[in-house]
Formats: sequence, C-alpha cells, structure tokens
Amino acid sequence: MKRLLFVLSFFFIVLTFFSCVGQDMEIPDIVIYENDGTGKDMILENEALEFRFLPETAEFILTEKASGRVWHSTPQNSAGDPGADAITKQFMRSQFSLQYADESGVEMTLYSGRHSVEQGTYRYTVVDGGLEVNYTVGNIARVYRFPAAVPEDRMRDFLEKMDRGDRRKVEASYRLYDINNLRSGDDKNALLALYPDLAGDKVYVLRDNTQEYMKAQMEEFFAAAGYTYEDYLTDTARYNPAGAVEKPAFNITLRYELDGNSLVVTVPFDKMAYLATYPITQLTLLPFLGAGGLEDSGYLFVPDGSGALLHFNNGRQNQIPYSSNVYGWDEGMPRDAVINENRAPYPVFGVQKNGAALFCVIEEGASYAMVRADVSGRNCSYNRVYAQFAMIHGAKMDISGRSDRDVYLYETRLPPGERIVERFIFCAEDGYTGMAREYRAWLQKKYPGLQKRTDGGVPVAVEIIGAVNKTQHRAGLPFDLPLKLTSYREVEGMIGDFASFGWKNVQVKLAGWFNGSVDHSVPSRIKLIRNLGGKQDFRNIAETSAQNGYDFYAEADFLYMRDNDLFDGFGLYHDAARYVSRELIELYPYSFVWFGERDQWGKLSYLAHPAYMSNLIGGFVTQAGRLGVRNMAFRTIGAKLAGDYNEKRPVSREASMNMQQARLAELQRSGTGILVNTGYAYAAPYAAFITDMALGSQGFGITDVSVPFYQIALHGLVPYAGRAINLAEDYTKILLETVAGGAGLYFSFMTEETAVLQETKFRQFYANEYDKWVYDADALYKKFSRDFGGLFSQYIENHEILAPDVTMTEYEDGTKIIVNAGSTQWDYNGVRIGADNYAVIR
Repeated sequence: MKRLLFVLSFFFIVLTFFSCVGQDMEIPDIVIYENDGTGKDMILENEALEFRFLPETAEFILTEKASGRVWHSTPQNSAGDPGADAITKQFMRSQFSLQYADESGVEMTLYSGRHSVEQGTYRYTVVDGGLEVNYTVGNIARVYRFPAAVPEDRMRDFLEKMDRGDRRKVEASYRLYDINNLRSGDDKNALLALYPDLAGDKVYVLRDNTQEYMKAQMEEFFAAAGYTYEDYLTDTARYNPAGAVEKPAFNITLRYELDGNSLVVTVPFDKMAYLATYPITQLTLLPFLGAGGLEDSGYLFVPDGSGALLHFNNGRQNQIPYSSNVYGWDEGMPRDAVINENRAPYPVFGVQKNGAALFCVIEEGASYAMVRADVSGRNCSYNRVYAQFAMIHGAKMDISGRSDRDVYLYETRLPPGERIVERFIFCAEDGYTGMAREYRAWLQKKYPGLQKRTDGGVPVAVEIIGAVNKTQHRAGLPFDLPLKLTSYREVEGMIGDFASFGWKNVQVKLAGWFNGSVDHSVPSRIKLIRNLGGKQDFRNIAETSAQNGYDFYAEADFLYMRDNDLFDGFGLYHDAARYVSRELIELYPYSFVWFGERDQWGKLSYLAHPAYMSNLIGGFVTQAGRLGVRNMAFRTIGAKLAGDYNEKRPVSREASMNMQQARLAELQRSGTGILVNTGYAYAAPYAAFITDMALGSQGFGITDVSVPFYQIALHGLVPYAGRAINLAEDYTKILLETVAGGAGLYFSFMTEETAVLQETKFRQFYANEYDKWVYDADALYKKFSRDFGGLFSQYIENHEILAPDVTMTEYEDGTKIIVNAGSTQWDYNGVRIGADNYAVIR
C-alpha cells in the first residue's frame, strides 16, 4: 500500500489557484489511497474483544471473548438478499455513505463499498494502537503532473534537460501548434480561446490519444528534468484545457480502537477532504453494524422521547422509517413549517439481537446526528439502526430577481478540530434495561459530579406564572402591556400554602417576573414588573422559600431575543445569529393550525449568537443575585440548541453546545442551582431538577412500544418530572407515565382566572387556576409520598413489558410498580390491578 498525492482535475487546480487567494479558507488536497489487495487480516484485541479487519472488503468482525458472540459490520449475505434493491445492496456493502451537493442544492450519494473499496482507493494502517482506514471516495481519474499545454520556450527549458530518448518520446506525445501554420481541420478561433499565447507564440499541446503508460513515463521524465508541483500549478493555471471538468471526490478516515468492552469509532474532521464546489452535506456511519435478519429475534432501540422499540420484522415496512434529530432541530437552520418536533433528548441507540445487546453512545458530534432506523421488508431483509450526521450546512439564496434557478450557499469548511466519535458498548446485561444501565455508568464516568441522591422523598416542582403581555388600551390607543396573573406577594402566599400542606423540598420556578412578560425583552438588564409588586416583595419570595427548605428559581430565556431596543446591549449586526445564507435569523411562533410561522400575529424574536448568550447569562446571574436569586431556571438551555452560520464568526452547533456546558458547569461550581426544561443529555448532569421531560415516545408508526430508557438511566441521579400534570391533555395517561417512569410531580399555577387570557397568545395556561387545582395537587402529593416515598434515591434496576399496556418497574430494594394502562383488569401474581391504575408491591 502506498500514499499517492494527486490533483484531481485541471479545473480544480485553476479554482484553487485563483479563487482561494486572500481567503481564510484551506481546501485540503485530495489524496488517492491505493490498496494492492495482498494484505492480511488485521487484528486488534484486548481482554474483552477481538476486532478483525478484512482488507478485501474493508468490513470488520467483532467477537466477544467471554461469550463467543460475533457481530458483523455488514450483512454476510448482502449480495444474495432477494429483498434488496441495487442501491440498498451498495449500502449494505459499505461502512459509510456520504451525500454531497452542488450549488443548485442537488444532492448525490456515494457509498464506500462501490466508490472506494471496489476501486481499491483505500488503505489501512495501525496508528497508536488503533486501526485507521483512509478512503478516497468518488469516480477517481489519474491525473499526471506534467503540462497538458505549454508555450514552446518553456517546453524547451525542460526538453533540454532530458535524455535524448526521453525527449523523443515526449515530443512525439505533443503537437506543436503554430497559429500561422494550421491544418485544414483546425478551428483557429477555438484554439485562440483555449491558448491565447498562440497569438504570438507556438504552444505544445498533449495529444488526446496518449496512452496511460506513456503518461506515467512522461511524469517521470519531467520530474527528472526538475519539473515541480509549483510548475504544474503554473502551467495548469495558464490555460483552461478542453474537456477539463471537476469531479467530486472525498477523503474520509475511520479510526477503530478497542477500549474495554467497547469499540470506539472516530471520524476526524481535519482528515476529511472535499472540493469546495461539492461540499459533504451528510455522513452515514456503519449503517448495518449488528443488523438483524429475518431469522433473528430481537429489536432496535431508538431515542424517541423516553425511548422506543422496533421489533425485528414487525411488518411495519409501509410506515415512514424512524428518524429523529439528536437534541432537536438546529435553530440556526431555516424551515418553513413545524408539524411535529422530532427530537432525541440523548445521543444513543442500540440493537438487541438473539439474547445480546449492542449499544451505541455518540460521544462527540452528537449535535449533528440524526438517529435513523428501519425494519426488514422495505428495501432489504435486515433490521438496522444507525446515525447520520449533518456536515457542511447550506441554505437557499434569495436571488429570484436575478435568476430563475435555485442557488445554494454552503459553509466554507468543516469546524476545525472537531470529530465524530461513536462508542459501541457490548452490554453485560441484555435488553433495553441493560443498555440503560450502561448509559448510566457512562454518564457517571464522564460527569464525576453526577452522584446518587440521598433524599428519597417525592421530587416536586411548581411553576408560577407572574405576567404575560396583552394588547390593552390606554386613552383609546393599543399598547402591549403586562397582564398580571400572579403577584409577588401571591407567589409568597403559595409557598406558605405548600409548607402548611407539609410539602418537602419543593422547586419553585417563577416565570414572567421581569421585563414585561413570560416572553420577556432582552435580559441584559432586569426590570421588575410594577403590576406584580416591588423589589422587597420579590426578595421575600426567595427568603420565604429558603425558610421552608425550598429552592427558588427565576426563569429566563437567553436564546430568543425579543423587543430589542437601542439601549439593551443587543445589536442585530454583531449579537444576532445568521443563517448560512447570511440572513439574520428572525423567528416567529409556529401555528398549531397551519404549521407555518405566525408572522402576522406572533412576536418576532432573534436568535442570539452563542458567545453573546453565554456572556449574557453571566451578567444576568450577577444582577439577579442582587435581588436575592440564587438559582436559575433556563427555558431553552437543555431544550433548544443552535449553531450560528455567520461566515465572519461561525460557531458550530457542537461548539455552541460545549459553550453551554461550560457555562452550566461554572454556575454549578459557584453554587447556583440549575433547573432545565426537557433535559437534553448535555445539560442533565448539571441540573438540580428537570421539568417537561418526555415520559413516553412520540408514537412513530414504525415503532412498537415506548420504554422509560432515559428515566432508567437518570433515576436516583437527577430528579425529573414530565409536563405539568394540570396542563396535560390526558391526565390519566401522564399520571401513569409518571408512575411507570419514576418521575416526580410538576404543577403550573397562577392566581387569576384563565378567562383573562382571552385575546392573548398564552392559551397554553388554560388550566392554571391555583384555587381550582391546589387541593387536588396536595392530595396527589400525599398519595405519591405514601406510595413511592423512599424510592427516588434508588436506581431503577429492571423494567419489563408484561403485556400490551402493562409494565413493571423494579427498584434496588425490590419494590415493584405494576402499571396497567389498559382497559381491562390485570392480575400480577395474585395482585389485581384495575384498568388505568397501578399497584405497589414491596
């Protein structure tokens, strides 16, 4: 095997030579790797695993030493699969596929099997204990380093340095054009267009019928005469030879290494090469690793909400394949409508196959990932789950006034220094419970501060709404003004009520307490809402909370900037994020009716640049501290994630996530309590409480059943709750999901009647009336304390699906919670559980 460095085409050299001058952008050379086909199998091994790489196909085989189980990176009989179409067969023979696009946004897919391995354009070597496989992907044509066309005087300089025999061969391979002595078939105008020097000089042009072997010899002849790469660039830039075209080609490096019971697969961005005019838009890794066939039993695990299973061969191939963005949609990318937010709160997936579990954690690059899964019967006979990564981001340009075709603008490069890292863990225990326990162990290893709780009491959080904005008339004129829902003193009174009820360790979150509304203005400064009370009234909330052993959290949003003005410190041109198209990111709420943006009714917001957002949090915490606030509730951190694709100061989505983590870690170290919504995995380890966690799956048609995977991983480490139970569309359903998933309680209250919300944009608070709910909430808290007290500091050790709609959750001390969400009674070892009910078995 050897490394050969070639320029792919004359056009590419011209483009690189001229267009990249003065730009802060490097287009790496495409490297054509070669494999001679004579290599032997490469083996890596440790005490737990053996990794065998097969050079002929670039696939690998993993063997678990303790059990002897074998896992293949690609199906063993992909070529003979009668249910597979031609394209899928290429996919099945590949370790990865990549998509690239042109300036019109048209995307094409290349497969490592067909477009690299079968061409022999790859190599492999052991580096620092790991196996690195370097691929050149594309329709590769050999380009030789000698001039395709060159003026006579310049050619003579090199010919004179060659041996006589070599010189004759070179001269025979060129035609010397003289504009004053052309042949009858020559097109004078065309020749002058190609070779302008012909107007005053003769030009040597390589003959079209020159054989490949002769080109290889000529490359050696010219090299011996002192012809350099710089000479080649100069000669190529001088003319634009006929037929010179740019062909898409790419370099990808996959690194495999063993770490205990894990296979770690790394794709470094700095080792990826591509042409600027053909950016890589997506990369799919190991799509058939561990795939289950028609004769296998098991299921695929996907991070759909709390978690979901797709049973092998479930016959749902007519449903849409599963796909979900890890950490939700990238808010820095444009979209026209939102029908359903498909988001995976944690970056994992897995395969349960024939009694063994293979589980993947995306350790780096998770913010670019989309988890995809499909069952047999659609276009092949295999069930598979894998991750697909967004790479170079693009956006459609608005040039409708100048062109009738679509033109797309893309990022100039991949984020330097970043990489994709997938860890495939061979679980000690099978099933989704075994996978969840492995994920719990992984989280605790990565985040040493994630320690087991000591308080087993019922976790409870209460959201209180202070004010919202509503159009109100003053002197006959309409103004957007705060509408009081709960005053500061009323908040203090609620806290007193909770204490009198005997509630313990309550997390009190106050939203809509400053800058006019729940949808507050830019939080660069804090202005309390006069309608709600004064500064002392507000300070009393924190003091009363502390006196009763409660934690008080002031909520704010640092991602969406609303109602900005000249003096709030938020500048649209330096603090707002931009799309790849260079447009400011301006967002409106999406309609639940027609799914598009409510730009005629909703409130405009701008997306904050990640660095601005991080700095804003620091200043806000300091200001809030002067008002007695010691804890922060983040509305969007841990629930939304965005990159900034401003070409002048880009911040990748992964870098944005890292900045948020750094800020959360700093706050945690300083003693600030953190409450987050949704609880994306990158924020959960820093949270003192998570609200609005998904307690069930989103119900994709292709999935069979939801499971509390995320809850199993986090229970006993971080308190969490689902949606505010008094706002649930189906009270019984969310109550049973809360019980089955070991979640705490969450309520949302206000003192005003909901009728005041008419003609506002805040109808989501339709069931928040405190007086109507507080006693039901107290009864529910007391019931949870009786039934589940002492369990919230324990790990969930097991979870089973006993029957459709019937589950069992088991804790460390042996307590079992049987939940019957079905419509008929269920008998569990003599214990009868009614429909839509549960039983606690100590």
